[in-house]
Amino acid sequence: MPRRGWVVAILTLWALMSMYPESIAATITGTSCSKAGITKTVSGKKYTCIKSGKKLVWDKGVAVKIAAPKPSPQPSSVEQPLPQPSQLPAPKDPITPSVGVLCPSAGQFFTVSGKDLVCVADPSGKLTWQWRIDQPQNPQPQQPNPQPSAQPNPQPQQPNPQPTNQPSAQPTPQKPQTIQASSPVTEVSSTYSALTNGSGTSITSAARPTSYLSALGLASTSGTGVYDHPSGLATNGTNLVLMDRVNNRILVWNTAPTSGSTLPDFVLCQQNTTSTSSGTGLNQCNWPSDAVITPDNKFLVADSDNNRILVWNSMPTTTGASASFAIDLGADAWPWGIWSDGRKVVASLTGKSELRFWNTFPTSSSSSASFSITGTSTSCIGTPRGITSDGTRLLVGEHNSKCDDVKAPNGNVVEAVTHVFLNWPTSSSAAPNYHLKEWGVGTFDSTGKSYLVFMRELHEFPADLTTKTDGTPIASGTPFDGGDGGDVAIANGHMYVTEYNGNRVSVFKGIPSTTAKADFFLGSTGYYGESVAGNGSYVGQKVENSLLTNFMITNPQVATLNGAMAINSDFDRKIYVWKKIPATDGAKPDLVWTTQNQNDPNPLLAMDFQPDSSDTGKIDGKDIYAAAGEKTFVVWNGIPTNTADVPILNIKDSIGNVTFDGALRVAVDDTYFYILDGQAKKIYVWKGLPSGKTDSPDFSISAEVNRIRADGKYLIGISMYNAVHIKVWNVASLKQDAAPTGSVPYAMNLPADAMTSGESLYVADTSFHRVLYWSSLSSAMSGSDPTAVIGTGSDTSDKRPALSESEVRWPSSIWVADGYLWVGERKFGHRVLRYTLS
Repeated sequence: MPRRGWVVAILTLWALMSMYPESIAATITGTSCSKAGITKTVSGKKYTCIKSGKKLVWDKGVAVKIAAPKPSPQPSSVEQPLPQPSQLPAPKDPITPSVGVLCPSAGQFFTVSGKDLVCVADPSGKLTWQWRIDQPQNPQPQQPNPQPSAQPNPQPQQPNPQPTNQPSAQPTPQKPQTIQASSPVTEVSSTYSALTNGSGTSITSAARPTSYLSALGLASTSGTGVYDHPSGLATNGTNLVLMDRVNNRILVWNTAPTSGSTLPDFVLCQQNTTSTSSGTGLNQCNWPSDAVITPDNKFLVADSDNNRILVWNSMPTTTGASASFAIDLGADAWPWGIWSDGRKVVASLTGKSELRFWNTFPTSSSSSASFSITGTSTSCIGTPRGITSDGTRLLVGEHNSKCDDVKAPNGNVVEAVTHVFLNWPTSSSAAPNYHLKEWGVGTFDSTGKSYLVFMRELHEFPADLTTKTDGTPIASGTPFDGGDGGDVAIANGHMYVTEYNGNRVSVFKGIPSTTAKADFFLGSTGYYGESVAGNGSYVGQKVENSLLTNFMITNPQVATLNGAMAINSDFDRKIYVWKKIPATDGAKPDLVWTTQNQNDPNPLLAMDFQPDSSDTGKIDGKDIYAAAGEKTFVVWNGIPTNTADVPILNIKDSIGNVTFDGALRVAVDDTYFYILDGQAKKIYVWKGLPSGKTDSPDFSISAEVNRIRADGKYLIGISMYNAVHIKVWNVASLKQDAAPTGSVPYAMNLPADAMTSGESLYVADTSFHRVLYWSSLSSAMSGSDPTAVIGTGSDTSDKRPALSESEVRWPSSIWVADGYLWVGERKFGHRVLRYTLS
């Protein structure tokens, strides 16, 4: 059938539905549908697509009250319901709906190539078709990894690649803030005081943060009802234990909770229910990742950033109880998973590419392991993570497998796998029997079945694992927002599943069915709003994520200009904007811009990229805020503090005679506009702002760097992986293929950012967990030690990760302006710390 005839047929069907709603409603039940969980409202009844036998069909439906459509838009701070299908009378002219074309009534929708167009009103009241904003677009990326897939060489003391980010009871989410389909910005209700400009230019090693953003406290939280990236679970069938990883604590319920309002009974690794500082004592932790309770009630914890296993000879019962002893695993061991049956023990040492086994239970800190399985092409061990076992079978989640036998449908090798040992290893030569094609971790039940949670799905595996299987996806009615720290536990008639990036634990009464929804959540108020498409195959309501409702920004990067502030995040795909630079601790932003708005009819707002770099400046007489990432850069006239602000440039894939390879970064000064193409190893330079898509750069510089900064006098290139890490160009001498005029030889470990301020230099020495400051760039280039080392507490030689009021964890971005230093933590910390310069 010609396309025009097909459209006429569809519109005629809609017209018939409006004329005979009862007969159509009667016939929809039992008819086929495309995807389990989707809904359709017809004639006052809401139908859900369900699985009947091997078919997907519409159910009998339930009566719903359908609100009359409103012709005018709602304010962006007010929740708007997702438009439901309505009967569309046949128009006079059968025009195919498309973005921007007039439509007859608000709330109607039309599906094109699997995506929905919705009839919405613009500010003037005009009704036009726009893409529905909550339908599936490109999936959210996994947490970006600032380190390569193997141990950096020759970086000292560097752990292997790290995982790919309220009220005292349960967190209270903000209402979901729905906006017009064509808008990429959300307004937030925020109150805070504005920061007054300072005059300081220097800093000392004794400096401490004077304020913070993107956190509930400098080294504290509001109680035990809100988590920060929960990970491992443990149970003895009665207790439930949860690793509250970024909060450096362990939450314990004496009886596994049967409702979301039940708070933990006590806390380990902290002396109270609000502190979150890390520490090295037997009553402290540093980024704990996993735990196990043995049948004889011993308790073991993988204390990752302390490179040790904490052992309690009996299950602790009170807040702050000290471990009996700790087993030191050596520098950079970075233990992730732990399992024991009270006799034998196994731990995954991610940093050492090793599984370490004890044939008898360790009785002291000096108890030596019996053997280890290390990373080889036979064992396939790369960076092992979570451990699942029943004492016979051993399953090990793996981030960077050294085998190439698991491949995706497109033929690419899958490195994130689960190693399956069908029999307990007894020597260092043991090798997995096979590998699953995803990295999973979980538990076995009493019947021998295993349950593994992956990034976005929960799978059930049969008791007989001798035949390789991908398992059966279950609980598809739950939008698992996984990540690196998932786990599964069964206790007290319930199944508990950690959602690391969702910042919650989903809980089911019994073993969930194929389509089950979680019965309740720990750390979240649960479901809200209308049905949307989510992770994996999920279609249903959103679930509150307290990281989002409290504006915890993953991988934050600060920029300020003219008294306003913007913080961009590649992981969040967002730019958070404060109309005034906030002086108030934990102030919420005023606006949140999404950079995943590719279907906007305005080409300047249609963008889809991860903003991993930003800068501000004044060039060609214009205030500039620029953000860049992947193969895109976008430029506004200043920080976009108004919902009506539209970029002046939105460049993707290529510009002029340049086609981008990827990993774009941006820098601006009063003369030049710079774009680093990290994959092409080129810095493209324009004198003045590029005029548009056809404007080729004036010249380029070959440079193997990961980030650039410019202040009008110096262009700084930061190389994370290749020493020398900091390269310097004099802006006055820039030209085609200009060589650096200097470099900084000081030993660093994966520095992610550096910035000059006048003649001083600040460096985020990321994997040594500190910020370096030289009062003179020339002295830094001549080999002098830093003038100050910030973020290490009382010991400037301390290079370990930590979180406290005086220590920083993974500092990866810096910004110096108006008398202040701002430091953003990456991945395993998300605070934005403000230091007052002297």
